[in-house]
Amino acid sequence: MDLREDTNTAEAAEQSVFTAKLINVRPLVNMLKTIGFRPRAICTISTSGIVFTVEDAQCIVAQAYLRPTLFSIFDYNTQLAKELNMARLAEIDSEAHGEEVEAASEITQISLPLDNLIECLSLFYGPSGSSSLPGLSGSNQGGIQSTTAALGNQNPLDLRGATTAHIAFNGPGSDFELVLEERGTISMCRLATFIPEVPVDLEFSKFPTIQQLIIRSEWLRDAFNELDPTSDAATLSISSTAPYFRISTIGNNGSTDMTYSKDEQILESFYCYEEQENRYKLSQILKCRQALAMSDKTKIRVNQRGFLSFQFMIPTDVDVSFVNFVYAPLLHADELGDDTMRYA
Repeated sequence: MDLREDTNTAEAAEQSVFTAKLINVRPLVNMLKTIGFRPRAICTISTSGIVFTVEDAQCIVAQAYLRPTLFSIFDYNTQLAKELNMARLAEIDSEAHGEEVEAASEITQISLPLDNLIECLSLFYGPSGSSSLPGLSGSNQGGIQSTTAALGNQNPLDLRGATTAHIAFNGPGSDFELVLEERGTISMCRLATFIPEVPVDLEFSKFPTIQQLIIRSEWLRDAFNELDPTSDAATLSISSTAPYFRISTIGNNGSTDMTYSKDEQILESFYCYEEQENRYKLSQILKCRQALAMSDKTKIRVNQRGFLSFQFMIPTDVDVSFVNFVYAPLLHADELGDDTMRYA
Protein backbone atom coordinates (compact mmCIF):
# COMPACT_ATOMS: atom_id res chain seq x y z
CA MET A 1 0.00 0.00 0.00
CA ASP A 2 1.46 3.40 -0.94
CA LEU A 3 1.12 6.71 0.92
CA ARG A 4 -1.87 7.82 -1.18
CA GLU A 5 -3.75 4.62 -0.37
CA ASP A 6 -2.99 5.08 3.35
CA THR A 7 -4.34 8.64 3.20
CA ASN A 8 -7.48 7.60 1.31
CA THR A 9 -8.13 4.78 3.77
CA ALA A 10 -7.75 7.13 6.74
CA GLU A 11 -10.13 9.69 5.20
CA ALA A 12 -12.70 6.98 4.46
CA ALA A 13 -12.45 5.66 8.01
CA GLU A 14 -13.22 9.12 9.43
CA GLN A 15 -16.46 9.29 7.40
CA SER A 16 -17.58 5.68 7.85
CA VAL A 17 -18.98 3.73 10.75
CA PHE A 18 -17.00 0.73 9.57
CA THR A 19 -14.10 0.18 7.20
CA ALA A 20 -12.02 -2.93 6.66
CA LYS A 21 -9.61 -4.51 4.24
CA LEU A 22 -9.06 -8.15 3.35
CA ILE A 23 -5.88 -9.25 1.59
CA ASN A 24 -7.73 -12.34 0.31
CA VAL A 25 -11.53 -12.62 0.18
CA ARG A 26 -11.55 -16.43 -0.12
CA PRO A 27 -11.67 -17.13 3.68
CA LEU A 28 -14.61 -14.72 4.03
CA VAL A 29 -16.44 -16.30 1.08
CA ASN A 30 -15.92 -19.77 2.52
CA MET A 31 -17.20 -18.70 5.93
CA LEU A 32 -20.32 -17.08 4.46
CA LYS A 33 -21.07 -20.16 2.35
CA THR A 34 -21.22 -22.31 5.49
CA ILE A 35 -24.38 -20.43 6.53
CA GLY A 36 -25.66 -19.75 3.02
CA PHE A 37 -28.77 -21.92 3.30
CA ARG A 38 -30.87 -18.74 3.75
CA PRO A 39 -30.87 -15.78 1.33
CA ARG A 40 -30.72 -13.04 3.99
CA ALA A 41 -28.50 -12.56 7.05
CA ILE A 42 -28.21 -10.19 9.98
CA CYS A 43 -24.78 -8.57 10.08
CA THR A 44 -23.60 -7.41 13.51
CA ILE A 45 -20.52 -5.18 13.62
CA SER A 46 -18.62 -4.23 16.78
CA THR A 47 -15.07 -3.76 18.01
CA SER A 48 -14.98 -7.55 18.57
CA GLY A 49 -15.49 -8.31 14.88
CA ILE A 50 -18.36 -9.18 12.54
CA VAL A 51 -21.04 -11.82 13.09
CA PHE A 52 -23.34 -13.00 10.29
CA THR A 53 -26.51 -14.72 11.56
CA VAL A 54 -29.20 -16.72 9.75
CA GLU A 55 -32.14 -18.69 11.13
CA ASP A 56 -34.61 -21.16 9.71
CA ALA A 57 -38.08 -22.17 10.94
CA GLN A 58 -37.26 -20.81 14.42
CA CYS A 59 -35.48 -24.09 15.18
CA ILE A 60 -31.95 -23.48 13.88
CA VAL A 61 -29.66 -20.47 14.23
CA ALA A 62 -26.29 -20.37 12.47
CA GLN A 63 -23.60 -17.76 13.02
CA ALA A 64 -20.26 -17.10 11.32
CA TYR A 65 -17.79 -15.23 13.55
CA LEU A 66 -15.10 -13.10 11.89
CA ARG A 67 -12.53 -11.70 14.28
CA PRO A 68 -10.62 -8.47 13.51
CA THR A 69 -7.40 -10.48 13.07
CA LEU A 70 -8.84 -11.91 9.83
CA PHE A 71 -8.58 -8.42 8.31
CA SER A 72 -5.46 -6.40 7.53
CA ILE A 73 -7.47 -3.27 8.41
CA PHE A 74 -10.44 -3.27 10.80
CA ASP A 75 -11.77 0.10 11.93
CA TYR A 76 -15.08 0.40 13.77
CA ASN A 77 -15.90 4.03 14.60
CA THR A 78 -17.59 3.47 17.95
CA GLN A 79 -18.40 7.13 18.61
CA LEU A 80 -20.01 7.71 15.21
CA ALA A 81 -21.89 4.40 15.47
CA LYS A 82 -23.30 5.39 18.86
CA GLU A 83 -24.47 8.77 17.62
CA LEU A 84 -26.23 7.31 14.57
CA ASN A 85 -27.66 4.29 16.38
CA MET A 86 -28.95 6.29 19.35
CA ALA A 87 -30.75 8.69 17.03
CA ARG A 88 -32.35 5.80 15.12
CA LEU A 89 -33.31 3.91 18.30
CA ALA A 90 -34.85 7.04 19.81
CA GLU A 91 -37.03 7.43 16.70
CA ILE A 92 -38.16 3.81 16.82
CA ASP A 93 -38.90 3.74 20.56
CA SER A 94 -39.21 7.15 22.18
CA GLU A 95 -39.96 5.54 25.57
CA ALA A 96 -36.78 3.46 25.67
CA HIS A 97 -34.63 4.04 28.73
CA GLY A 98 -31.33 5.81 28.27
CA GLU A 99 -29.26 2.87 29.54
CA GLU A 100 -31.00 0.47 27.13
CA VAL A 101 -30.40 2.79 24.20
CA GLU A 102 -26.75 3.29 25.23
CA ALA A 103 -26.12 -0.48 25.40
CA ALA A 104 -27.85 -1.20 22.10
CA SER A 105 -25.99 1.60 20.32
CA GLU A 106 -22.58 0.04 20.93
CA ILE A 107 -23.12 -2.40 18.05
CA THR A 108 -24.35 -1.89 14.50
CA GLN A 109 -26.89 -4.36 13.11
CA ILE A 110 -28.12 -4.48 9.54
CA SER A 111 -29.94 -6.99 7.35
CA LEU A 112 -28.14 -7.98 4.15
CA PRO A 113 -28.91 -10.16 1.12
CA LEU A 114 -26.40 -12.91 1.93
CA ASP A 115 -26.65 -14.60 -1.46
CA ASN A 116 -25.86 -11.30 -3.21
CA LEU A 117 -22.95 -10.62 -0.86
CA ILE A 118 -21.40 -14.00 -1.66
CA GLU A 119 -21.97 -13.37 -5.37
CA CYS A 120 -20.21 -10.00 -5.19
CA LEU A 121 -17.23 -11.35 -3.24
CA SER A 122 -16.92 -14.24 -5.71
CA LEU A 123 -17.03 -11.95 -8.74
CA PHE A 124 -13.52 -12.81 -9.94
CA TYR A 125 -13.88 -16.53 -9.29
CA GLY A 126 -16.86 -17.27 -11.53
CA PRO A 127 -19.54 -19.90 -10.77
CA SER A 128 -17.04 -22.76 -10.72
CA GLY A 129 -14.58 -21.01 -8.43
CA SER A 130 -12.04 -20.37 -11.21
CA SER A 131 -10.72 -16.93 -11.97
CA SER A 132 -12.93 -14.81 -14.23
CA LEU A 133 -11.80 -11.32 -15.15
CA PRO A 134 -14.42 -9.25 -16.97
CA GLY A 135 -13.67 -6.20 -19.03
CA LEU A 136 -15.30 -2.82 -18.55
CA SER A 137 -18.84 -3.48 -17.36
CA GLY A 138 -21.59 -2.31 -15.08
CA SER A 139 -24.78 -3.75 -13.64
CA ASN A 140 -27.60 -3.05 -11.22
CA GLN A 141 -29.53 -6.20 -10.34
CA GLY A 142 -31.23 -7.61 -7.28
CA GLY A 143 -30.20 -4.75 -4.98
CA ILE A 144 -26.59 -4.90 -6.24
CA GLN A 145 -24.95 -1.93 -7.94
CA SER A 146 -21.73 -3.12 -9.55
CA THR A 147 -19.12 -1.48 -11.74
CA THR A 148 -16.05 -3.29 -13.04
CA ALA A 149 -13.15 -1.61 -14.78
CA ALA A 150 -10.00 -3.16 -16.22
CA LEU A 151 -7.17 -0.86 -15.19
CA GLY A 152 -4.26 -2.88 -16.46
CA ASN A 153 -2.96 -6.29 -17.41
CA GLN A 154 0.55 -6.41 -16.03
CA ASN A 155 0.22 -10.11 -15.10
CA PRO A 156 -0.65 -13.04 -17.38
CA LEU A 157 -4.20 -14.29 -16.86
CA ASP A 158 -3.01 -17.75 -15.89
CA LEU A 159 -1.15 -16.39 -12.83
CA ARG A 160 -3.94 -15.97 -10.31
CA GLY A 161 -3.56 -13.51 -7.51
CA ALA A 162 -5.68 -13.19 -4.42
CA THR A 163 -8.71 -10.89 -4.62
CA THR A 164 -8.42 -8.05 -2.13
CA ALA A 165 -11.48 -6.27 -0.74
CA HIS A 166 -12.13 -2.90 0.86
CA ILE A 167 -15.38 -2.80 2.85
CA ALA A 168 -17.22 0.30 4.05
CA PHE A 169 -20.52 1.07 5.78
CA ASN A 170 -21.59 4.64 6.59
CA GLY A 171 -24.41 3.90 9.03
CA PRO A 172 -28.15 3.07 9.07
CA GLY A 173 -29.77 3.56 5.68
CA SER A 174 -26.47 3.41 3.80
CA ASP A 175 -25.35 0.77 1.34
CA PHE A 176 -22.82 -1.90 2.25
CA GLU A 177 -19.93 -1.05 -0.06
CA LEU A 178 -17.31 -3.40 -1.50
CA VAL A 179 -14.32 -2.55 -3.66
CA LEU A 180 -12.67 -5.68 -5.04
CA GLU A 181 -9.33 -5.76 -6.85
CA GLU A 182 -7.46 -8.50 -8.62
CA ARG A 183 -4.54 -8.11 -11.02
CA GLY A 184 -5.34 -4.50 -11.88
CA THR A 185 -9.08 -5.03 -12.30
CA ILE A 186 -11.32 -3.21 -9.83
CA SER A 187 -15.00 -3.88 -9.16
CA MET A 188 -17.21 -1.69 -6.97
CA CYS A 189 -20.39 -3.20 -5.51
CA ARG A 190 -23.07 -1.67 -3.32
CA LEU A 191 -25.60 -3.79 -1.46
CA ALA A 192 -28.82 -2.32 -0.12
CA THR A 193 -29.19 -2.74 3.65
CA PHE A 194 -32.33 -2.98 5.76
CA ILE A 195 -33.35 -2.60 9.38
CA PRO A 196 -33.19 -6.16 10.74
CA GLU A 197 -36.12 -7.90 12.34
CA VAL A 198 -35.68 -9.00 15.93
CA PRO A 199 -33.42 -12.05 15.58
CA VAL A 200 -34.55 -15.44 16.83
CA ASP A 201 -32.73 -16.33 20.04
CA LEU A 202 -32.81 -20.00 21.00
CA GLU A 203 -31.34 -18.91 24.36
CA PHE A 204 -28.82 -21.72 24.54
CA SER A 205 -26.79 -19.99 27.26
CA LYS A 206 -29.88 -19.31 29.38
CA PHE A 207 -29.77 -22.90 30.68
CA PRO A 208 -26.76 -24.79 32.06
CA THR A 209 -24.61 -26.88 29.71
CA ILE A 210 -24.83 -30.47 30.93
CA GLN A 211 -22.82 -32.19 28.18
CA GLN A 212 -19.77 -31.08 26.22
CA LEU A 213 -17.12 -32.71 24.07
CA ILE A 214 -14.57 -31.79 21.41
CA ILE A 215 -14.26 -34.26 18.55
CA ARG A 216 -11.94 -34.29 15.55
CA SER A 217 -14.13 -33.22 12.64
CA GLU A 218 -13.06 -36.08 10.40
CA TRP A 219 -14.80 -38.54 12.76
CA LEU A 220 -18.00 -36.49 12.73
CA ARG A 221 -17.87 -36.25 8.92
CA ASP A 222 -17.71 -40.05 8.75
CA ALA A 223 -20.77 -40.25 11.00
CA PHE A 224 -22.76 -37.82 8.87
CA ASN A 225 -21.90 -39.78 5.74
CA GLU A 226 -23.33 -42.93 7.31
CA LEU A 227 -26.64 -41.45 8.50
CA ASP A 228 -29.72 -42.64 6.60
CA PRO A 229 -30.98 -39.62 4.60
CA THR A 230 -34.51 -41.06 4.55
CA SER A 231 -34.76 -40.65 8.33
CA ASP A 232 -36.82 -37.78 9.72
CA ALA A 233 -34.74 -37.38 12.86
CA ALA A 234 -31.29 -38.03 14.29
CA THR A 235 -30.87 -39.12 17.90
CA LEU A 236 -27.85 -37.82 19.80
CA SER A 237 -26.83 -39.35 23.11
CA ILE A 238 -23.95 -38.46 25.45
CA SER A 239 -23.37 -40.66 28.48
CA SER A 240 -20.86 -40.97 31.31
CA THR A 241 -20.59 -44.70 30.50
CA ALA A 242 -19.93 -46.54 27.24
CA PRO A 243 -20.98 -45.82 24.58
CA TYR A 244 -20.02 -42.29 25.55
CA PHE A 245 -21.16 -40.58 22.36
CA ARG A 246 -23.75 -41.97 19.95
CA ILE A 247 -25.55 -40.69 16.84
CA SER A 248 -28.31 -42.82 15.33
CA THR A 249 -31.05 -42.69 12.69
CA ILE A 250 -33.93 -44.94 11.66
CA GLY A 251 -35.14 -44.70 8.08
CA ASN A 252 -36.33 -46.65 5.06
CA ASN A 253 -32.93 -48.31 4.76
CA GLY A 254 -32.93 -49.54 8.35
CA SER A 255 -31.16 -48.19 11.43
CA THR A 256 -27.70 -46.65 11.69
CA ASP A 257 -25.71 -46.37 14.92
CA MET A 258 -22.40 -44.51 15.18
CA THR A 259 -20.71 -44.81 18.60
CA TYR A 260 -17.47 -43.29 19.90
CA SER A 261 -15.22 -44.07 22.85
CA LYS A 262 -13.30 -41.54 24.95
CA ASP A 263 -10.07 -42.31 23.09
CA GLU A 264 -7.96 -39.13 22.98
CA GLN A 265 -7.42 -39.67 19.26
CA ILE A 266 -11.17 -39.17 18.80
CA LEU A 267 -12.45 -37.01 21.67
CA GLU A 268 -10.06 -34.30 22.84
CA SER A 269 -12.25 -33.49 25.82
CA PHE A 270 -15.39 -34.95 27.35
CA TYR A 271 -17.85 -33.75 30.00
CA CYS A 272 -21.19 -35.23 31.01
CA TYR A 273 -22.88 -33.87 34.11
CA GLU A 274 -26.27 -35.37 33.27
CA GLU A 275 -27.15 -38.14 30.82
CA GLN A 276 -29.66 -37.14 28.19
CA GLU A 277 -30.86 -38.36 24.80
CA ASN A 278 -32.45 -35.97 22.33
CA ARG A 279 -33.80 -36.06 18.78
CA TYR A 280 -33.27 -33.39 16.13
CA LYS A 281 -34.66 -32.94 12.62
CA LEU A 282 -32.07 -34.56 10.35
CA SER A 283 -32.55 -32.19 7.41
CA GLN A 284 -31.71 -29.29 9.73
CA ILE A 285 -28.71 -31.05 11.26
CA LEU A 286 -27.23 -31.67 7.81
CA LYS A 287 -27.23 -27.95 7.00
CA CYS A 288 -23.96 -27.70 8.89
CA ARG A 289 -22.14 -30.08 6.54
CA GLN A 290 -20.24 -27.36 4.69
CA ALA A 291 -18.94 -25.90 7.96
CA LEU A 292 -18.07 -29.40 9.14
CA ALA A 293 -16.17 -30.12 5.91
CA MET A 294 -13.96 -27.04 6.40
CA SER A 295 -13.29 -27.52 10.12
CA ASP A 296 -10.52 -29.27 12.04
CA LYS A 297 -12.38 -29.73 15.30
CA THR A 298 -15.99 -29.54 16.48
CA LYS A 299 -17.19 -28.63 19.95
CA ILE A 300 -20.56 -30.23 20.78
CA ARG A 301 -22.64 -28.94 23.69
CA VAL A 302 -26.11 -29.82 24.99
CA ASN A 303 -27.92 -27.71 27.55
CA GLN A 304 -30.44 -28.73 30.19
CA ARG A 305 -33.39 -28.26 27.81
CA GLY A 306 -31.81 -30.45 25.14
CA PHE A 307 -30.77 -27.63 22.81
CA LEU A 308 -27.74 -28.64 20.75
CA SER A 309 -24.74 -26.51 19.75
CA PHE A 310 -22.12 -27.37 17.13
CA GLN A 311 -19.14 -25.01 17.13
CA PHE A 312 -16.80 -25.57 14.18
CA MET A 313 -13.19 -24.40 14.39
CA ILE A 314 -12.14 -23.41 10.87
CA PRO A 315 -8.48 -22.55 10.15
CA THR A 316 -7.62 -19.65 7.83
CA ASP A 317 -4.33 -18.23 6.60
CA VAL A 318 -4.12 -15.78 9.50
CA ASP A 319 -6.37 -17.07 12.29
CA VAL A 320 -8.94 -19.61 13.41
CA SER A 321 -12.55 -18.63 12.73
CA PHE A 322 -15.70 -20.11 14.19
CA VAL A 323 -19.12 -21.10 12.87
CA ASN A 324 -21.80 -21.98 15.39
CA PHE A 325 -25.07 -23.88 14.81
CA VAL A 326 -27.76 -24.13 17.51
CA TYR A 327 -30.68 -26.56 17.15
CA ALA A 328 -33.95 -26.93 19.01
CA PRO A 329 -34.77 -30.55 19.93
CA LEU A 330 -37.83 -32.43 18.74
CA LEU A 331 -40.50 -33.49 21.19
CA HIS A 332 -41.27 -37.20 21.18
CA ALA A 333 -44.73 -38.43 20.20
CA ASP A 334 -45.35 -39.77 23.71
CA GLU A 335 -44.68 -36.30 25.09
CA LEU A 336 -47.20 -34.78 22.68
CA GLY A 337 -49.90 -37.43 22.96
CA ASP A 338 -50.14 -37.78 19.16
CA ASP A 339 -48.10 -39.02 16.19
CA THR A 340 -46.48 -35.73 15.21
CA MET A 341 -43.02 -34.32 15.84
CA ARG A 342 -42.67 -30.74 17.03
CA TYR A 343 -39.90 -28.54 18.30
CA ALA A 344 -39.45 -28.01 22.00
